[in-house]
Amino acid sequence: MIRVGLLGLGAVAEQIHLPSCALLPEVRVVGACDPDAERRERMGRRFGIPALYEDAAALLEKEKPEIVIIATPPDSHHRLSLLALEHGAHVFCEKPFVRSVAEADEVVDAAELGQRTVVVNNEYRFMKIYRRAQERIAQGEFGRPFLIQCWQQMFHPPSAERNWRSQLSKSTLFEFGTHPLDLICFFFDDYPLWVTAQVARTRGDIQSDAVVQMTLKFSGDRIATIILNRISHALERYLEMRVDCERASIRVSFGGVARAAMEWSRIRKLPITRFSLVKGGETRVEVGGRSRVLAREWVDGRAAATALNLRQLIDMSKNGRASNDRARHARELIRIVEAGYESARTGQTVSLRESET
Repeated sequence: MIRVGLLGLGAVAEQIHLPSCALLPEVRVVGACDPDAERRERMGRRFGIPALYEDAAALLEKEKPEIVIIATPPDSHHRLSLLALEHGAHVFCEKPFVRSVAEADEVVDAAELGQRTVVVNNEYRFMKIYRRAQERIAQGEFGRPFLIQCWQQMFHPPSAERNWRSQLSKSTLFEFGTHPLDLICFFFDDYPLWVTAQVARTRGDIQSDAVVQMTLKFSGDRIATIILNRISHALERYLEMRVDCERASIRVSFGGVARAAMEWSRIRKLPITRFSLVKGGETRVEVGGRSRVLAREWVDGRAAATALNLRQLIDMSKNGRASNDRARHARELIRIVEAGYESARTGQTVSLRESET
């Protein structure tokens, strides 16, 4: 059995991390901590957590977990990652990794020094709808990908939050943006060369980045765009992606899909009907005026995807291997986010070539 300790018992622990641990029979959650006594007791009863603590240090000292899951707000990730590493544990950290590239470097250096592994839970790439699409693209079935478009639309300004997110000034791109950025790098199998971003301050009562547009240029004349709109009055789209390849377009929708449509195909010269109804998400291949389903998630797949991610860390720990490649990848995502905010502040394109930064 792998002894796991959980730091933080908020929504992400309740909805993702504890359910993911329940999917792994080799995992035993030996303890959890949270400063909120009422929530600590309620979550302990619901999930059968045997030992509950107010602070992380006491948990780590008494329970000695082999893996520590960090499910606290991101401003504590740096401190808690270092604390867990000091106690000899591997770290499974919720995204976003840390607040800055400098903090990421400190955590990676500490992990390397202690021969431990840090993994960040950008779990979307482990969901079937994204994983299947990437596998088929990597196999060359659809030709070379050259354009990726990502967008989110919902009415969810910071005032709608009732937790730490409501206090963020760098909010949407920092807190959510690492998901689409990770997926773009996943599909292109590369990091961008430069970034241009804008933050639209359209409402005086909202000081955070509720509307973000970002363009990323990759080698080989490949381009990606991201539009995140948290004050849209349109029908909610949690995360939509289109990956245009040489021989097909791949449309990935996450966050529930309920569509019934009839559209005219100029190529086939007849109407095309589509019907989708899933709680999780769907991937479609579009080519020659036709659309076919490649993968579906009938329910929200984040817990199952997190379990796959955690299993990789467990396998490494069992085999005595330590690799911080995933932490270094998360560090690069933070670097892209920082470049996006810098571009929005200065109105300039920001290079991500290491020699030019």
